[in-house]
Amino acid sequence: MKKFKNLIIVAILPMAAFFHAEIFAAIHGDIDGSGYVDLNDTVTGLRVCSDIITSVSIYKESDVNGDQKIGVEEIIYTLQVVAELKCGTEWSIEIKDPIPGKTVRPLLGVNAGPYPAGEPGNPDMTGKYQQIGVNMVRTHDFYNPLDMSKIYPDRSKDPNLQSSYFFTDSDIRFQAIINAGLEPYFRLGDSYNNVRGPGASELSNWIQAAVQVIRHYKQGLWNGFTSDFRYAEIWNEPDNRHFWPEPLTMTDYFNLYVQTAKALRAAFPDLKIGGPGWTPAGALSPKGQQISKQFVAYVKDSNAPLDFLSWHIYSNLPTDYRDAARFYRNLLDTNGYDSAESHITEWNTDIGRSNDTDPEAVALRVGGKGAALNTAFWIELQNEGVDVSTFFRGNDTSMNLTTFYGLFKADGTPKKAADAFRLWSMLCQYADKTELLSTRHFGTADLNILAGRKSSGSEIAILISNYSDKQTKYCLSGSVNMSNISIYEVSDASTGDTPYSGSKTNSIGAYTVQLVVIRQ
Repeated sequence: MKKFKNLIIVAILPMAAFFHAEIFAAIHGDIDGSGYVDLNDTVTGLRVCSDIITSVSIYKESDVNGDQKIGVEEIIYTLQVVAELKCGTEWSIEIKDPIPGKTVRPLLGVNAGPYPAGEPGNPDMTGKYQQIGVNMVRTHDFYNPLDMSKIYPDRSKDPNLQSSYFFTDSDIRFQAIINAGLEPYFRLGDSYNNVRGPGASELSNWIQAAVQVIRHYKQGLWNGFTSDFRYAEIWNEPDNRHFWPEPLTMTDYFNLYVQTAKALRAAFPDLKIGGPGWTPAGALSPKGQQISKQFVAYVKDSNAPLDFLSWHIYSNLPTDYRDAARFYRNLLDTNGYDSAESHITEWNTDIGRSNDTDPEAVALRVGGKGAALNTAFWIELQNEGVDVSTFFRGNDTSMNLTTFYGLFKADGTPKKAADAFRLWSMLCQYADKTELLSTRHFGTADLNILAGRKSSGSEIAILISNYSDKQTKYCLSGSVNMSNISIYEVSDASTGDTPYSGSKTNSIGAYTVQLVVIRQ
């Protein structure tokens, strides 16, 4: 970097239209007139500018070339940051206008429930689901009920005869979904404990049975249900050998999908048909990506329906959710399925092979860390335009499984993720997605942020996830009235039930979720 000697004032003068007059005091930090400002002198000089300076790290970050000196170009950058830091906070959040045509999507589905799951005595979860805003239930992992292997167990029997089916246990679970006012998301396949993929000799009957099962639950066949659920998902995780065991091949699954999808389309023209619920590898590994591409190509070449593509992610990285959503959206669009939907039908934090005594696993599945991470993931899904989400899962099956997947423990006690889920559903009431300009000026805290407003414009809500282990502060700005701010907060210490008064400048703790409501 060149030495500019006494030209600092000349370099800064053109910026006068952008900075407060006090910034010129910063040049007094150049004690020896060398054209450089040493770091210590920079701190002294810039503190003259304003009383908003709270951290030396901002100046160290301006030392681009690491020579412990800040040249003219570097100090101008620092002064720009100082000018932005009107609140003296690590983060600034500027509220801008609604984004035309963009909405906060009601991504509020879960797997299983609300009928009691697992051990005898576990409660019905209808009221709990309603309290946090669940709107959809994927019919997966009821562990026999609503599985094809349970409903149609003998594949040699005539699929056109009612006597070939056992609906009773499945009907009870389906009725509970309907009674709760929730939309079923119908998974045609089997649960983890009950997988039986149809072989070649069984395939024709299985496909006919799948059509009859949908007729039973959608059109009232054989004393069934008349319901208006929109989606039928064909199978679950065929790229997982547990759900598609040998000797079945991936081509066998492709064929199952194509034939079943065509049969469903012929019987139900308005039903949206898709699948297959790929494992995380389907987007995040080269081999998995290749299989996903082969599947879409096979479906396209077969001229079969693909109204949505479904996929799963278990990860602790928000970028994995973002990257997977982008991969599948691009895969659909580049193959001519630009109107097909993208569905994430299982997702949660990842605890690997940890056991229930591992504090990190407990934090991820029970505590505030999991709530903050899942909120960060949910915001990524919103930003990437995912159409449907069903979190895995709603209710646990046993109090002995402390770190199981549920939003609720087996006795109905909400985990922190359930408290955060309620804030997600509250944000969905502010449907007009609103543009934000969020900037981290210094510090290391990670925030994911999403905003919406009511169509009347009278209220704005901002969902903030601090999914890092550092507390931080943020400053709100924009052409909105900031005099009436309420904050709902979920953390290890708070359930978010009762709001507290906020202001333009607020703190958010480590592994904490906030819903900031601004009333005009």
